[in-house]
Amino acid sequence: MKKITLSAVGFMLVLSAMAQNPVWHNPIIEVAPGTTNVHNQAWNEDGGNYRRLPQRAEQTVRPKLWDLSTNSAGLQIQFTTDSRNISVRYGVTGPMAMPHMPATGVSGVDLYRNNDGAFCYGTYSFGDSTVQYNYTINRPAERANKQYTLYLPLFNEVKNLEIGVDTDASFSFVPKSNEKPIVVYGTSITHGACASRPAMAWTNILQRTINAPIVNLGFSGNGKLEPELLDLINEIDSRVIILDCMANLFQVPQNELTQLVEDAVMKIRSKSDVPILLVEHAGYSNMFSNQEKHDAFTNANTSQRAAYKKLQKNGVKNLHYLTTEQIAMPADAWVDYVHPTDLGQQHHAKAVAKALKKCL
Repeated sequence: MKKITLSAVGFMLVLSAMAQNPVWHNPIIEVAPGTTNVHNQAWNEDGGNYRRLPQRAEQTVRPKLWDLSTNSAGLQIQFTTDSRNISVRYGVTGPMAMPHMPATGVSGVDLYRNNDGAFCYGTYSFGDSTVQYNYTINRPAERANKQYTLYLPLFNEVKNLEIGVDTDASFSFVPKSNEKPIVVYGTSITHGACASRPAMAWTNILQRTINAPIVNLGFSGNGKLEPELLDLINEIDSRVIILDCMANLFQVPQNELTQLVEDAVMKIRSKSDVPILLVEHAGYSNMFSNQEKHDAFTNANTSQRAAYKKLQKNGVKNLHYLTTEQIAMPADAWVDYVHPTDLGQQHHAKAVAKALKKCL
């Protein structure tokens, strides 16, 4: 009996040592030639990073838009391992949290197991510029290789990310697929505000729903249908392009905004006949108690609907539309006046998924 006890203690010490001294893997370094381990990234021409636009775009887009593009919203790392302990450590360049959005959403990560869709909760620590998550995987009872998706931070730039596993564990990164992505160009809502954690951003919820790669080009306060950004979108061999910018354009006079939407659609049409989905402003939490807010989102949507009808009349094909009524945000769907809670993110994703069935 004494020997059994000592053996058990020894075994536990070995397991503890494995957990405390993991083998670290870097997805930027451990990559096969001609591939990338960063999923949902439209460009991989700069030697490996967690940015959403190529470095050359810094010379063509506005400085604010470029700064926001360094946030890793929508990007993922996928890997396979049989490790019972998984750790993630990385550096960030910006503030950990915002007044209306927690550190877990702004700067945190999320881990899901692909095989069964299980959410893996990890303990975490946020330092001045570094973050670490630690996960313990103890189901199923038998040890087996499983595939995981790591969702990267929504509103921070990621540096030097590494994934640690037990010293005796198998591990391999899953390269990005060549499947055509759905591209979403939008506002802070597309960017991920104000999800409690990265996997709850509506584009990430949508990806889990339809199982297709999604390129997140949401720029907080800066989704404005700009030609420079549309030129970049035209470089992507996409499956569908979603334009969800009305929440950043409500102040533009109706005639100008209608023309802006028309120009954006025709710019895309000049390059391809890819399906385009126009999404209306989902509204405000206080739109029924504040006339100014009601008028603002009505102005944006009226302008875009006019553009949609004119484009249809002019024979533009493969053009689709999603209305505020179809998104149907409930009263509990907002953190503040415009940014969705996790509930709101789910409503938005569900509505877009339904609309995509027609597009596809």
